[in-house]
Amino acid sequence: MSREPLAERLAAEIRSRGPISASTFIAAALYDPDEGFYTRDESTGRAGRRGDFLTAPEVGPLFGAVIANALDAWWTEAGEPDEWVVREIGAGPGTLARAVLAADPLCHRGGALRLELVEISDAQRSMHPTGPVVASISPGPEPDGPCDVIIANELLDNLPFDIVECSADGWREVLVNFENGCFVECLGELLPDVFGIEAETADRLPVLRIAGEWIRAQRAVGARLIAFDYAAPTRVLSKRGTGWLRTFHGHGAGSNWLDEPGSQDITTDLAAEQIVAAADTPRSTTQAAFLRAYGVDGLVEEGRVRWKAGAAVGGLAALSGRSRIREAETLLDPTGMGGFTVFEWPPFLSPGGPWLASR
Repeated sequence: MSREPLAERLAAEIRSRGPISASTFIAAALYDPDEGFYTRDESTGRAGRRGDFLTAPEVGPLFGAVIANALDAWWTEAGEPDEWVVREIGAGPGTLARAVLAADPLCHRGGALRLELVEISDAQRSMHPTGPVVASISPGPEPDGPCDVIIANELLDNLPFDIVECSADGWREVLVNFENGCFVECLGELLPDVFGIEAETADRLPVLRIAGEWIRAQRAVGARLIAFDYAAPTRVLSKRGTGWLRTFHGHGAGSNWLDEPGSQDITTDLAAEQIVAAADTPRSTTQAAFLRAYGVDGLVEEGRVRWKAGAAVGGLAALSGRSRIREAETLLDPTGMGGFTVFEWPPFLSPGGPWLASR
């Protein structure tokens, strides 16, 4: 028996119990089992040049080659264990994993590397690479057991979030109501001021409660946790109006975030202080600085040499060399992906135990 359309189910819930939180609406719009943007079918919620958005792994294999360097550095730091389990959460179609395997890091050649690709979409899991070192996993309610490294690339911005607005008498939650056949915003009760910033009427902020819960759950695993995402200080986000809330569809901007739930991606810029406060304090840097720390410049120079050597006659080696140069321009652009924030939480000696010494 088919269920009612998602929009009708959300409208019925609001009519039954009143306005709902933004996070409730966004959770349904993105992850409803039948009609969620990331779960409905393979025509939506797909990263890549033919999908709805482009992430660093989809720019080309260079990002994955740098991640392979990082995995080797961390493996060596950990004493080159016989098994090195790397879990990517929100793995999409497995593009990053393919690039890491193609780069053939030492931990792979040494037989230690195991890749766990966690992805909610059945359609995207069906595109995951296969082989003895790769496991494709549907996420459960709890983290999937012990591992050594957890990677989350542009995942936190897609976890459901709430919204607050500064009104004349203080911060109020932005709720979702249903009026005259449309989903609309309304303001809820007065909230305590927990942001500690100077705000003006109509300033808005995301509340990253679910992202914080996710970070704490992953930290309990004890692994090194690396999260790549776009983030900014709270005071900066508050002055962007609703500019930190974005929708995407078909590689372009979507419509209002309340329009046609399930038809478009809904994301937020991360309020950096909320991420830092979610658990133990992470190190943070820009994506450009992270990539340079793990050898992107050397990889690009290798590509430049290959291109110069083979430009006259062409060939795959020369073309891949030229591609590295162009990929690096995108990945390192300080006004784009290069300006993304990388949050890094170091590993524990054991889950819940003392810190492992970091580089």
